[in-house]
Amino acid sequence: MTEMTERLKPLGEMFGLPQDFNEDTKDKVTELKISHLKDYHKGNLGENRYSKQDLEDLVESVKINGIIQPLVVRPLNENDEYEIILGHHRRDAALLAGLNTVPCLINDDLDDDTAELLFMDSNLQHGFEKMKQSEKAELIYRRNEVLKRQGRRTDLNPDDLTKSVDEEFNLSRSSIQRYLRIYQLTDKLKEALDNGKIGVKVAVDLSFISTIYQDLIADYIKENDVKIDKKMSEKIKTVSERQHLNDKTLFEILNGKISEEVKVKPKKTSIKVSKKILNKYFKPGQKQDEIDKIIEKALEMYYQN
Repeated sequence: MTEMTERLKPLGEMFGLPQDFNEDTKDKVTELKISHLKDYHKGNLGENRYSKQDLEDLVESVKINGIIQPLVVRPLNENDEYEIILGHHRRDAALLAGLNTVPCLINDDLDDDTAELLFMDSNLQHGFEKMKQSEKAELIYRRNEVLKRQGRRTDLNPDDLTKSVDEEFNLSRSSIQRYLRIYQLTDKLKEALDNGKIGVKVAVDLSFISTIYQDLIADYIKENDVKIDKKMSEKIKTVSERQHLNDKTLFEILNGKISEEVKVKPKKTSIKVSKKILNKYFKPGQKQDEIDKIIEKALEMYYQN
C-alpha cells in the first residue's frame, strides 16, 4: 500500500458503503446480470493501469474465488439497468471468466457529485502512479470541480479541512497547480506529453498560449519527431505574453532562429544572509554600504587563500 493510499480514508467510511463481501454485507448484496450493467457515464480513467497480465490474473482469481468484493452501482432507469461506479475491471474479468451475474451493492442515494467523488477517489487509491500525465490532470481537475460545486475549499482535503490537498494526493502544491494547468492543454499536446515529447514543466508553459498555437506546436512535434525543451517553451510563453506571437515567430523559435530581443532573460539570483550571522558580525543600525564593503573584503580574502 502506498503512502498516498494510507492517507486516504476507506471509501466505505467516506461514503457509507461496505468495503468487503463478508457476513455483514451479504444481505446488502444483489446479484445483477452483467448485461444490465453500464459503464460510468463520464468514462473510465487510467485504463492502462491494468496490464494484460493483470487482467488475466484477475480472471483466474474470479474463476477460483468468484467476485470477492462487490461492485458499487446505482440505478439508471426503470429497465433494471445500473451504472457502475466502482468495479469496471471486476465486471470485465467476470465476463472473461464466463459469469453471467456479479455481486453488486446498489446505492439509490448517490447523486452525480457524490458518484463522481467516489469514482475519482477509487482511481486515486488504485494506480494513480500508473496513469498517464493527462489522466492525472483530468482526475485532479474533475475532483477539483466537484469540490467547488459543493462550496468546499479546493486547496484542502474535503474530509479534513485541516489537511492540504498536497497531502491527499501525495503531491506538492506546485505539482497540483501544474496538473490543473496541464488540463488546459489541447488533446494534441496532451498526447505529446503522454508520449514523452514534452515534459511536465514545458507543458505548463505551453498551457498559457492560445489553443491554435498549441495545436501548431503539437503538429510540428509529430511531423518532425522532435522534443520541445524548457528554454524553447519559456521563449514561446514570453513572446505570447508580450502579444508578439504569430506563425512566423513561433516557427523561428521552434527552429532555433529566435532573435535576440525576445530571448528569455535569466532569473536574478538572490543571496540571503541569516539573521544569526548578521547579528554576529554587524552592529545594529549599521549602514548598508558599510556592510557591503565588509562582505566584499571578506570575499576577496577568502578567494585569495
